[in-house]
Amino acid sequence: MKRIIRMIMVMMIVTLPVLSASSQSAAEIMELVASSQKHASSAMELRMNLIDSRGEVRQRTLQTLSSSENDVTKTITVFLSPASVKNTRFLTIENDSAADEQYIYLPSLAKVKRIAATERSGSFMGSDFSYADMASTTYDTSEATHSIIGTDTIEGIDCTIIESIPNISGDYGKTISWVDTERSVVVKVEFYAKDRSSLVKTLVCSRFELIDGKTVARSMVMTVADQSHSTAVEIMQIKLNIPIRNEYFTVSFLETGRL
Repeated sequence: MKRIIRMIMVMMIVTLPVLSASSQSAAEIMELVASSQKHASSAMELRMNLIDSRGEVRQRTLQTLSSSENDVTKTITVFLSPASVKNTRFLTIENDSAADEQYIYLPSLAKVKRIAATERSGSFMGSDFSYADMASTTYDTSEATHSIIGTDTIEGIDCTIIESIPNISGDYGKTISWVDTERSVVVKVEFYAKDRSSLVKTLVCSRFELIDGKTVARSMVMTVADQSHSTAVEIMQIKLNIPIRNEYFTVSFLETGRL
């Protein structure tokens, strides 16, 4: 399924909506979430914790740069530590009118590999996020059918629960999102298998802050259905709508790490 989560660069950045929740349909709510995600560019420093069933943690630090222009969104992710993953670089190019492109540079192989469509469901760097999750969202009404299925309160936040079924079969059969319609904040998402009944994993966003006029979730945790392991991501630093050179989003930079 194209457009699942634009992991950190998208799902953790939202702005305020215009309409009241009572006047919104499911499609309108998700359109607001989608439109609020849009920004010209972003630069982030992140901490990723891989947590196993014993509670043991493997920590990683990384940087991401993202740029959107003419319906094309490009994101480069560079791992900074530990030494076992340092200088691993990952490039995603999303085009609304074409298939996503994904490339990864692994220092141990000293070459760039293109991620094939058949590999999109695989784990991204040992985390609970897949390569497909590193693309974008299912909030576009042209790509999924949305329905309001209830309301709920999470950590004091009143949410509208929206079921989204993709128009074209992909990695997930459906998602269920808990949306704070007062801020167009996605608080929680459940991901289901193609049978649309088996829960695969759950994403929870928290620690919302207003930064440069946008509401940002500083923390997000992805947990597999049996809760045997999870991945926690925290934004350490973030800058929005800053100049970023296009050369960062090239296979040449992926290979060399230099402009």
